[in-house]
Amino acid sequence: MEKLAPPFDLIKKAVNIFVKKENLLFLVKIYIPMAVFSVISIAQSFLPDSIKNSNSVWLVLGLGLIQVLYLLISIFIAASGIIALGKVVDGGELSLTKTYKKAWGFYWVFLLLSVVLTLLYLLGFILLIVPALLFIVWFAFSRFMAVEKGLGVKESLLKSKDLVKGIYWKILGRLIVFGAFTVVVQMILSVVPYGVGAVVSSLCGGLYMLPLYLLYRELSA
Repeated sequence: MEKLAPPFDLIKKAVNIFVKKENLLFLVKIYIPMAVFSVISIAQSFLPDSIKNSNSVWLVLGLGLIQVLYLLISIFIAASGIIALGKVVDGGELSLTKTYKKAWGFYWVFLLLSVVLTLLYLLGFILLIVPALLFIVWFAFSRFMAVEKGLGVKESLLKSKDLVKGIYWKILGRLIVFGAFTVVVQMILSVVPYGVGAVVSSLCGGLYMLPLYLLYRELSA
């Protein structure tokens, strides 16, 4: 395998792709549902204490329903985001409708994979930090495998693990840098008052995912 691109080069490339006008508008539209939930969350913080501290069954059910919807829709948007990244990287048709339609075809596999990954990561942390890091690196590209390759849960996990074989530390280092990049951007946006920064951050999901996606493309080439 040829030498991997440095993480900061991948981040720079990701930013250049993201800020391109047509790509930016397309990716922002993909993540609008997440911004809606951010607005709802911000609105909840402005509710009177009498309502927030209420033990009303309807309030509890309503908030619970919002959380369930958030989880289910966030899975769909994550799958849509991967498809969208493929389009902006390859110069495909930037159609919101077609992207969402294609993502729906992967939804249930993607949902099951996300549940499995969450359980594996939890198990890894329960067993101590080392197993957790192993799982995070091994399965870092499994979601891309499920969407771009159309693989099932088991196949996506195994293919992702194969992809990082022999380069574990290089991948781990890049994941740390990518994570730090996301945290820095989110911290900068958090300074913007009245919850505007949080809403903008929720629209930047494509930017946060792009460096890892570019690394995946490099490894898959």
